[in-house]
Order: sequence, then C-alpha cells, then structure tokens
Amino acid sequence: MKIKLDHVTVNVKNMRASEHFYGVVLGLEKMETVDMGDHVIRYFRLDGTVRLELIRYLTDSEELHPDVRTKGIYRHFAMEVEDVDALYKKLLLAGCKCLSEPGDVPNLGFRGFLAEDPNGVEVEFLQRYKK
Repeated sequence: MKIKLDHVTVNVKNMRASEHFYGVVLGLEKMETVDMGDHVIRYFRLDGTVRLELIRYLTDSEELHPDVRTKGIYRHFAMEVEDVDALYKKLLLAGCKCLSEPGDVPNLGFRGFLAEDPNGVEVEFLQRYKK
C-alpha cells in the first residue's frame, strides 16, 4: 500500500493573521477557499500536491496550550527551506514569535529553529546539510 501526505490542518484563531504569516511572510502559494457551512477552509500549497489547510470554525470553542513535552499529542510540522538563517531574520523583522535560534542538529543532518504561527502552532524550519 502506498501512503503519501495530502495535507496538514491548523484550526486558526485568526484567519487574516494566519493568511499573512503563511502567504506573505513565508511566501506559500495561496490556493482556493472552500465554504463548508459551519467552517471555512483556506488552502496553501506546501510541496507538489501537499497542502496546508487552515480552518476557521464559525462557532467559538476553547483553546488548548500543551507544553512541548506533553505526551500523546501532535507537536509540530517541519518545513525545509533554502536559507534557515535568512528566514529566521525575516520572521523576527515581521514580528513573528521564534521559540529558538537557528542551531545545528548534526545527528539529524540539518540546521534549524522553531517558531510559532499566529495560532500558537509550533513550526520547525530546517535546512539540510549539503552532501
């Protein structure tokens, strides 16, 4: 059985701030918006056919703020970039929340850092070492 990633979903607190972060700051290609009745979905292209799905529910609900070591939960998704240090500076200039500075992770073969999107979702940005 062949399995491939189709999309990653984020339930947004603020669609406008999320669209700005992913579309303007990160430069992801904005795709279609779909009205599902009780929620609206905004898609961005991640890689090939893989998409980021931002969902804004029309009814209010509680927020969850787990710790990075909380067990049994989804923690973050990672995006590979061409220049991790330049992106770090760009995020800081844009007023984005960076959780760590760029650092080398030799055991995993990359340099990277963690940031937080406008919804409090942890995103890892990494640059693979050249072989």
